[in-house]
Amino acid sequence: MKNIKFVDPLTTNIEKKNLNAALKSGWLSHGPYVENFEKKFCKLLNSKYSISVNNGTNAILLILMALNFKRGDEILVPSFCYISPIHMLKVLGLVPVPVDIELSNLQINTNQIEKKISKKTSAILLIHNYGSICELKKIKRIAKKKNLYIIEDVSEVLFSKQNNNFVGDCNWYNSEKIISYASLHASKTLIAGEGGIIITNSKKISLKLKILRNHGQKGKPYFYAMTGGNFRLSNLLASISYSQLLRVREIIKKKQLLNSIYEKKLSKNAKFSIMSDPKNFKSIKWGFPILLKKKNDKENIMKILNRNSTLCRPGFYSLSKLNHLKIFKNKLTSKLDFKNAEIANKNVIVLPMHTKIKINDVNKICNEILNYFKKI
Repeated sequence: MKNIKFVDPLTTNIEKKNLNAALKSGWLSHGPYVENFEKKFCKLLNSKYSISVNNGTNAILLILMALNFKRGDEILVPSFCYISPIHMLKVLGLVPVPVDIELSNLQINTNQIEKKISKKTSAILLIHNYGSICELKKIKRIAKKKNLYIIEDVSEVLFSKQNNNFVGDCNWYNSEKIISYASLHASKTLIAGEGGIIITNSKKISLKLKILRNHGQKGKPYFYAMTGGNFRLSNLLASISYSQLLRVREIIKKKQLLNSIYEKKLSKNAKFSIMSDPKNFKSIKWGFPILLKKKNDKENIMKILNRNSTLCRPGFYSLSKLNHLKIFKNKLTSKLDFKNAEIANKNVIVLPMHTKIKINDVNKICNEILNYFKKI
């Protein structure tokens, strides 16, 4: 299949118009599009504050800096996830403590969280893999009981809703103990090219994040109140994200349509499974994962789908396979914490969900997969 890509961001005349306006304004770094984007974003999510940054990796780094964790503090993480937040924990001397996932939805297994909590545990990092959702109700109960922070990575689930509320709105837990963020990378649901957004309902935390975002500067120029960095999103890139918010209903509608086609064509197959979502959840997926029964099938299907372009991607690596993390140094971590993560690593492929893809192409992708199993 030619010209079908896993990442192929759709930009329209709206993005081009606002990007040109940003260029002509002379505001190339921080500027009015940054503030307009932040205001419009938190209004959409029904949250109080949003703070834009220059990428998703720096979003989690800035959050970790703002919450004053100490070197050696432990943060619970899923054993199967994108590496970016795990690296930022390591950069700050924090200890990622992995919790295995459930194969039914590729999310952190809430039944295993409590036994991983120690006196050093400070937070639970939730990463909603591929557009499904963690069990928030159970996690809230555990976090409240143990007085833990909750950090939500909603990069792959942005604009999804549970009980008619946007995932990542921070309205379901103590406002001083929860914070969420999303990447605005070109592959994501909402794009800036490169960028990130942080969501909080705490005025105190939001003010601190803005100070840290700008080198720690507070009040007058060149006066610094704390050690920060340059995490600012440029006005040019903010104009793209702002434009995307102007047509967010169109983006959501297309994503929902793609998801429904994949689910209809690929559900109830004995050779592979798709993610199981709760009834009260409306998913807006970053990519559409399928879990194959055999590694050999994964390799063969990827060869077929990727013969003309990079159409599909493999699943993430289990953290146990990334030796530089030294993940087993923690006494609470064992090989059993990666049982399902390693199965997912061997057997997951992820199909494209970007809004540029044509419905006919999605049907072709599904038919290629189904035809493969008919032939073997």
